[in-house]
Amino acid sequence: MSTFDGEVLQGHLARVSEELPGPDYYLVLRWIHEILRPARYLEIGVRHGDSLRLALPATKCIGVDPAPVLNHPMDSNTSIFRLTSTEFFETQNLENIWGLNSFSLAFLDGLHLFEQALLDFAHLECLATPESLVMIHDVLPLDRETSERTRRTDFYSGDVWKLAVCLNHHRPDLRIRTIRTRPTGLCVVGGFEFHSQRSMHMYESYLAEYLPLQFTDYQSSLSEMPETVDNTLEAVTSCLAEIAQGRASASGA
Repeated sequence: MSTFDGEVLQGHLARVSEELPGPDYYLVLRWIHEILRPARYLEIGVRHGDSLRLALPATKCIGVDPAPVLNHPMDSNTSIFRLTSTEFFETQNLENIWGLNSFSLAFLDGLHLFEQALLDFAHLECLATPESLVMIHDVLPLDRETSERTRRTDFYSGDVWKLAVCLNHHRPDLRIRTIRTRPTGLCVVGGFEFHSQRSMHMYESYLAEYLPLQFTDYQSSLSEMPETVDNTLEAVTSCLAEIAQGRASASGA
């Protein structure tokens, strides 16, 4: 049976529902928008635009994807850049788009490879302020097959989990939590310094350390992953408040 077979996909989804019960990440993303009410939202990896449309009407949005397939037109507050994330960060300036060279909330859901996710995070950190928050999708892989670097299944998370363990290990200055929401978790990061280039400076070092890891390394390093929280409105609200306290401490230090 092909790994792209519908029965295989349904099997993966059934396992995910057992391991990560409750609301999926779309509802959690909506909660986060409603709790934070961000002024400026940046999304890497738009696809059909479903997650981008979860932003509130007053939020100014940027979506970045080299080949989005939008199901419906986006509203006037949303700008779509048909570029790779690297092209976007290298050629665009948020100040020219928004009048301010920073973001309130960002969602990283682009190419599902560690090196690209790390580079996207590094670019975001260069634009972040103590008030910014970054969300990273696909940090709780289901199994070896669906988290391989070469995609062979419909259900797929790649090796983005390496970014979560890397940040949790090397960046104690950041506040990092993972919401246990299906299909593959949602990591929330805050506590940034103003326009820090720390991840960019450490990119090659982090890459050399974490790129060679395998799924068995994930299984053996679960204790090194970020602390997790339930995917309930109460838990998510509490998580965001805790991260906000970290941002306040960072900006006041």
